[in-house]
Amino acid sequence: KMAVAVSSLSILMAHYSAETATRKLCPSNLESTTATMPYWEGATIDTQRRFKSFYAYCQFLATLACLSMCNPAWPFAVMLPIQLAAFLMTMVRKGFLSAKSYHVLYTVSLMMPYVVAVRDMIYTKTAEVVFVFVVGYLLYRLRCRGVGKYYLWVPIVVLRILVGDQFISYK
Repeated sequence: KMAVAVSSLSILMAHYSAETATRKLCPSNLESTTATMPYWEGATIDTQRRFKSFYAYCQFLATLACLSMCNPAWPFAVMLPIQLAAFLMTMVRKGFLSAKSYHVLYTVSLMMPYVVAVRDMIYTKTAEVVFVFVVGYLLYRLRCRGVGKYYLWVPIVVLRILVGDQFISYK
């Protein structure tokens, strides 16, 4: 029970730490990782918005994957895109990779957990994946409408702690 509580609370601690670091280190409210992300020449505002929306939705799903109650492997499924993003952005900054290649490769890496999710749904014969996608979408839409991140995540984390590991499946 303690491990579930600490790992779940780490989600809130990560949010708070990122918020604190941004507040102290970011000189402008207009700067963020996604706001300053380079796009290729000719990428329309609509194309950029679609990429950013998909990335944001995937971030919600990745956070929910870390809170998953059925498959302890979920956090590992989202590690590759997280780690790859930093590496690819470094390659863009050094001139070894174009901005367009970054977005294509990062999007492909973000699709890999979807493949894992479909496989999980087929083999475990559970609807956990669908539930996570729906909850992720609802959280994403609420956040887009200005609902504070703590109003979204605190109830989810509390619920995760209360439920514990009673639904774990290792299939």
